Amino acid sequence: MDRARRHAVGVSAVLMLVMLTLAVTVTALAVAPGSPNRPGDNTGPPGPGEEVGGPIVFAMPFNVSFDIIKGYSETDLQWNETAGQWQGHRAIKIAVGQGTPVLATYAGTITNIVNDSLEGTIVEITHRDGVVTRYMGLASNVNVQRNQVVQRGQQIGVVGGRPIDHKDGPHVKLEVLKDGKKVNPADFIPNLDGGNK
Repeated sequence: MDRARRHAVGVSAVLMLVMLTLAVTVTALAVAPGSPNRPGDNTGPPGPGEEVGGPIVFAMPFNVSFDIIKGYSETDLQWNETAGQWQGHRAIKIAVGQGTPVLATYAGTITNIVNDSLEGTIVEITHRDGVVTRYMGLASNVNVQRNQVVQRGQQIGVVGGRPIDHKDGPHVKLEVLKDGKKVNPADFIPNLDGGNK
């Protein structure tokens, strides 16, 4: 009886040791660099341009053809047809069909979603290295929520109607900020100035 009891205790101890080893191994894998579950990381291994310390290179915000109808400028005023006046434009205005999926240009965290009476729905994504993107003119039923981590190319919403600049037809206004200052989105997206045709 004592021998059987000692054998059962020994088997239990071995099983507990095996389970503990598995638990430690699974936890170590879950927080390893590039793991989809690592806190603060984007899921999966870094995509092109997403390596820490490497240059940030955005993907296109759409998988369909589009036209740039107003470029970025820090100095030149541009005509606003809806307002009927010349204005600065520190963003890129992209014409694309209503209902077209809008994609995150880079991995990051959704830091703000605003339903604006002038700009339509705005989704803001904070990326690494002090870079932030803002997508204006989305439909109100976005595919994301605040504090959600999104991946490059993930759908965040669809093109909706914009109360302001409605004379330009359906479009998205894309702003990029670096350390709180608006910068040219074309500096991050290769060939953006020429559209995607």
